[in-house]
Amino acid sequence: MTHEHRKELLDVIAALRLIDDTFFHACLADNVEGMEYILRIILDRPQLVVREMQTQEDVPNLYGRAVRFDVFATDADGTAYDIEVQRSDGGADPHRARFNASMMDTMHVEKGEEWKGLPKVVVIFITEHDVLKGGKPLYHVERTIRELDGKRFEDDADILYVNGAFQDDTPLGRLMQDFFCTEPSKMHSGMLAERAAFFKSDEHGVMTMCKVIEEYAKKVYGPEIEKANAEGRAEGIAEKTLRTIRNQLKRRVAYADIASDNETTIDEVMRIAKESNLSY
Repeated sequence: MTHEHRKELLDVIAALRLIDDTFFHACLADNVEGMEYILRIILDRPQLVVREMQTQEDVPNLYGRAVRFDVFATDADGTAYDIEVQRSDGGADPHRARFNASMMDTMHVEKGEEWKGLPKVVVIFITEHDVLKGGKPLYHVERTIRELDGKRFEDDADILYVNGAFQDDTPLGRLMQDFFCTEPSKMHSGMLAERAAFFKSDEHGVMTMCKVIEEYAKKVYGPEIEKANAEGRAEGIAEKTLRTIRNQLKRRVAYADIASDNETTIDEVMRIAKESNLSY
């Protein structure tokens, strides 16, 4: 890694926040205590205990699109959580919440199992903007029965939207301040600050994040880079062919032979000859 490349990566790492999914994954990987802290504040459940969790959990789908959860966790009561950080409003589309909830169900349904055996599932979107545009810090989305005066439909599937733009002086507001903070020393939660500082200041943590960023860039921008390289190679080949044609023109090789040698047309050879003042 060159000095210039390392400096570029360090600048990227310095600007990362918990709302950025790559940094969120890194800070929450195997960090049960951190996940408990976040869920306790969002759900207002101070005694919540996370039993198990995994970042970037892949759920295959034999019949269509698969899904990758940012963080998948289960609490001591058996409730399953999908926690997603979303900077893009489109990434928090209601249909995605519906899809993620359905994929969570597929993880727990086994042949012959009673439907009542399905666990409660909660999909949580932590968004950079106020996606639902109500000016609220938190939105609870639940199914209700219209004809029964809005009585809750007890399917045990809930969706929560956390408005990251709402950063007041409450536990949730301070948590959102931490999610958007680039400097660990200014974060409210010492636990989250320590984890963030590890990836921003500790040499081992920094090297880990450098690898993560490079892998992410390769995955996202790899096809575009390869396309650009291919176009560059094509331009190089074209330039080489042009030089060959001009050299043959200088030697006054027959136009037809030049066209045949370079897999082009006589008209093209004549055009190049005229533009290069090599006509004969």
